[in-house]
Amino acid sequence: MMHAFRSMSKMLCRLALLPAALALGGSTDSAQLEWYMRETAMTNGGRLTFLSKPWWPKAQALAEGQSFTMDLNRDGRPDTIVKRENGHIVQAIDDSGRATEIWNEVSTAYLVSYKGTGLVDRMIVYIDNDGDGNADEMEMRHYRDGYLRYAWFGENYDGDGVRIFDIKDWSYVGNNGKSKFRGNLQIYLNKYDPLTNQWLPLSECPFAFWDDNKDGHGDTVFRVSAAPLASLTGPDTDYANNYNYMWADKATPLAEMGNLNVRLSFNIDPGTRSDPLDKPHYNFGFTMVGSEPYRYPNMTYTNPKRRPPQTVTRIDWKDGIAIGMSYPARETGFTWDESRSVWRWEGQFWLYERIYLSNTGGPTARWNMRREYSPAPVADRRLYYSDADKRYHLFGATEGWLEAGHLVNKKKDLEFRWSDRNGDGYLDTVQVFEGDNAIPSRTSHFEPRAVMVNLDRKALVREYNERILPQAIQENLDLIASLKRIANSPAAEDYEAEAAKAGMPERRRYCLDIARELYFLRARQLLREKNAAGPYPSASPDRKKWRSTEPGSRDTGYSMGDTLRFWKIERQIAAFETSYAAGRLKEAREHFRQIENELK
Repeated sequence: MMHAFRSMSKMLCRLALLPAALALGGSTDSAQLEWYMRETAMTNGGRLTFLSKPWWPKAQALAEGQSFTMDLNRDGRPDTIVKRENGHIVQAIDDSGRATEIWNEVSTAYLVSYKGTGLVDRMIVYIDNDGDGNADEMEMRHYRDGYLRYAWFGENYDGDGVRIFDIKDWSYVGNNGKSKFRGNLQIYLNKYDPLTNQWLPLSECPFAFWDDNKDGHGDTVFRVSAAPLASLTGPDTDYANNYNYMWADKATPLAEMGNLNVRLSFNIDPGTRSDPLDKPHYNFGFTMVGSEPYRYPNMTYTNPKRRPPQTVTRIDWKDGIAIGMSYPARETGFTWDESRSVWRWEGQFWLYERIYLSNTGGPTARWNMRREYSPAPVADRRLYYSDADKRYHLFGATEGWLEAGHLVNKKKDLEFRWSDRNGDGYLDTVQVFEGDNAIPSRTSHFEPRAVMVNLDRKALVREYNERILPQAIQENLDLIASLKRIANSPAAEDYEAEAAKAGMPERRRYCLDIARELYFLRARQLLREKNAAGPYPSASPDRKKWRSTEPGSRDTGYSMGDTLRFWKIERQIAAFETSYAAGRLKEAREHFRQIENELK
């Protein structure tokens, strides 16, 4: 305790040279701070300006593009540049004090005063933790009227020095390809609390990525929505995605903060991926809503090279996947990008339609995305494989939907609506709608033939790509070839053409699925129409041939043989429908062949 008082006395003696309350996130003596931290130290309340700097008058006089250097650590060589750029005054500090190029984004801090007002609006810092010449961390501090409000932080575990956040005019611009939101890395937002000089979790805290096969892409992505627990019943239930709270002058204490939404997405493409860096892809994802307090092991991280406050709050990257897998969700949404047309670094997640999941963020794509929803509280992620449609599904989902369209044309072609009729956790009923028709073209109940699946990414990669997709594609091709003997559909042909040029088997399979459904609906219609073309459905009985197995005629009526044939074919059509709905496509082909023979 006496040591702390002595340290405080030393700090007070230096007030003539240093701003007060250096916001260390602790009680570190200011004399222990590096020279570059003293240069950027804040005053009480987290304020930072250039106005009291001895070099400020010289900076104000700079013309566009002009600059000067300074030797702040007094070792005889420049370590700081002050420059007027795009009307702004930018101070760039080489924290290492020995770089040949100060403006090198390795161990560099950039303080920006927009339009040269003297108030600091941004501070962007690159931190080289291991001294290898590559930045390992990046942070972007946001100020209002010179007061620190919040910051984005990034930690890159690949050691490749790639810039984490792409910036334009000293702000993050959300560019997928130029930001490193992939590999082994995490980014997160912290709100600055001026009352306690602390960084507190808020909004996206963290966004974390893992690259299992080291191909530079993300294989798993985990995102947490940090927000006050009380906001769940407040006026803004999407609190974590409202930037107004980030700019507020006050912060919610950590004790009142919660993890209110978790998104966890996976890529299960085979082998080394060749996707362009600006087209990151994830096959499926969970979106979970809960009310967990923000309390996790090792969630505080102190970097002595960071400017005060030096301690941030976020979930430890090593624990992210496990936390996502065991998050106590009150309700869960499940998303699968069936057509592989959504390229988002954030993963696959929910949308603002049909069912609202608070603090999710978005909006995201509507078309060709399979959505499944479970209202059941669960503390683990459960998938099952259904052999009826050769897909993975969310166990416990009570409903699901997929709208097929705007892929090969500019309209809606089909909509699928699934439900769990008996409440056993497996989807077993589907309604299929064509176009904008409000009446379903078919309603089918089926046995899902479900098998619970261990959510192991490597196992899913093998099973999905080596067995499920090839089998589904071949069965589609075989059945489509049979159906096309009698059915035609321009829309189905377009989907076949799209399948033929698809670069990935998953997209090919999806396009063939939609083509198959369109052909099936048309073929079923034609079969029934042809069967109904005989005298039985609308004529009176022909008394002369009442017991005859020979055909009757519409003029004189139908025979017993007409009724037998009609109902035999109807039963075969029903069996064809049942086999099709159950995903027994080989069996459906055989029924179809038999019906064709009967109708010749």
